[in-house]
Parts: sequence; structure tokens; C-alpha cells
Amino acid sequence: MGPKRDASQNKDVSPPKRMRTAATSLATPASMSDEPAVPQTESPTTVSTTTSIASHPVPGEPPSSEEPDPTSTPSMGTLPSTSTSITTDGPMSHQSTASQSQDTAAPSQDLSSDNALHASTTITGTIGALGPAPEPCHFDHDRVSTCPEPLLNCIKILSTYCNSDANTFGLGRILPTATWGTTDPYEDRSKVLCNPSTNEPINIWLLRHITSTWFMKNGAPDSQCSITILSLSSKLGQYANRLLSEFSSPKLPINEHDRGLLRTVRWQSPKNGGTPILFSSIYDAREILKSKSMMTKLNISYLQKRALVLLEMHLNRYRQKDENGRWSISKAQFELEAVYLLQDPYYLNPEQSNESGVEIADLAI
Repeated sequence: MGPKRDASQNKDVSPPKRMRTAATSLATPASMSDEPAVPQTESPTTVSTTTSIASHPVPGEPPSSEEPDPTSTPSMGTLPSTSTSITTDGPMSHQSTASQSQDTAAPSQDLSSDNALHASTTITGTIGALGPAPEPCHFDHDRVSTCPEPLLNCIKILSTYCNSDANTFGLGRILPTATWGTTDPYEDRSKVLCNPSTNEPINIWLLRHITSTWFMKNGAPDSQCSITILSLSSKLGQYANRLLSEFSSPKLPINEHDRGLLRTVRWQSPKNGGTPILFSSIYDAREILKSKSMMTKLNISYLQKRALVLLEMHLNRYRQKDENGRWSISKAQFELEAVYLLQDPYYLNPEQSNESGVEIADLAI
């Protein structure tokens, strides 16, 4: 469904400030609406990181997804610090999961004074109110079974990462007091999960296998890009979807049998309109993970299905109209900030990535 730029309902009301949004699709039965709006967010704090991982590049693969409205800005900060240096010499686990179809949330502008009367249903809770998160290092065996030991150790470090100074946390280690930010005279953080002490956006790290991507449409960057991913831990994947549900209003229904698919989104269209610019915050972490400014950048062709990636995200929310045309619905979503390629796709058969069809033994007709 195509994006809609104007969320204002009353022509007499002066046009509000445009906010940014990214539609997120869950692997749950909850349907996504067509009217999102997400605030522009700032980059994370610059700190150094060193985590080493080895592998080799792979060719590109066409993506697939949907389309909403532009408003995010690329993450320009650098990674927080670790002191780990790890190398690997083995393949990644094989993942075979079809990406789910996604209902795209179309963009809208921020609430006008007329709509603001119906905006009281926003979530004011904290991450801690969700209760304890699953143990981040309890991975599903079939999703890490072919990981070499050094890579597995690195994955465990990244899964439990917690750096308050850099405002960066693994999904299962998010600051318990994190909540929606506040609005000051210079910045509206009310639609992004923030550290209440600083009102700075929380950077969330998530390790997953890619199941599908979407960056281009008709040979050109689309207005929105997205990456659908499968968690290394089904329990942590369900926790991510529960987080989205709890931080939405009304709460989204949750599929208890969900395998942990999650969709992250980012607008490629400039804030003030114009030609979309291809998402470029993609970094090569196959040998070492460190500060962004010290890493080699990759193009989207490296983001292949089954590749293991570390995603850096923000938790945002956007508005939707209810059945009465009022902006009373608020839905949470993960907005993509950066991608770190940790391992190329693993194929049991080296020819699997290039060949298709069924091999029938002794066929002679």
C-alpha cells in the first residue's frame, strides 16, 4: 500500500511538523495499518569497538518487501567499545525460512491540534515493566549448529552487550528504565525509546539471520527499505514481538507459535522530499567489529538470505487512525540504524546458492 503524506484532518489547522516513520511487520497475526509516522532520531554516541570475526564476501540478491513514508536519518555514530578480538574459520548455520508477507504502514505527519485530542492512548511504561527477558545466550541449536567456536563466543558477547555510556544494549539487556522520550524546545523524542537520564535514543543490538530484504524498486532506491530477520533464539524473538505489542496502544495480539521473525524498516526518502537515497550504513564485521569510522562499508549486495548480521535499531512508534478517523492508535516498530555483516550465508551444498530445481537420480528419458 502506498504512503500517504498528509495526516492532518482539519484544513484550517496549520500543517504540523513532519515526523518520520518506518513500518515494522511482525510474524504475528497482527495487521499493520497504513498511517505511520516516526520521528527523526539522532546518532549513537561515538565509542570504539573491537570484535574480530573472519569470513568471505558473497554476491548480491534482490530484496522483497513493501513501502511507507520517509523520515529517518542514517546513523552517523560509531560502535560502543568491547575489548574482544575473535577470528573464525568455519561456516555459518544454515537457515531456510520464507519471509512473511508484510502490510506496510503508510506515513503520516505529526498530530495537529485537532488530532491531539485523541492522542492520549500512548504507552508510558518502561522496558522493566515487561518483566525479565529470556537469557540472550540460549540459542536454538539448529540456528547455530554450524557456527565455529570462535564465532559462537563472539555471538554470545554481542548478545549480552551492555554499554550505558554509549546508550547501546543487546535486546535482552535494554536499560530497564528506558521509556518513550520527552519533547524539548529543540527535539521531539516522544516517539522513540530513550534513556530517561539523557533523553537520548536507546541503540538496540540484535543478532539474526536475514530471510529477505527490500531496497530497490524498478531499478532505483525505493522510498523505504526493510530487512526481515530470524532470531538465533526463538524465545528472544518472541520477546521482541512482545515488546512491540506492549509498547503499542492498543496492545497487538501475539502469536505464541511465532518462530521469531521480525521486520526492521528505514525510510530512504529525504525528510523534505526528493529522490530516495540508498541505505548505506552497512559495515564489514566478518573479521573484526570496531568503530564505524574504522570499518569498511559494504553495499546491499552483501546482505544475502541466511547471512548472519548484527542490526543496530531504535524502537519508534507511529500513529494510525481508528475506525472513526481519529489518531488514537499507536504502534511500535524497530527502525534500522546500521547493519554489521558477521558471516556470509552458509550453504550445505556450495552450488545451492546458484542452482534451482530438483535433482532426480538416474533420470534418463
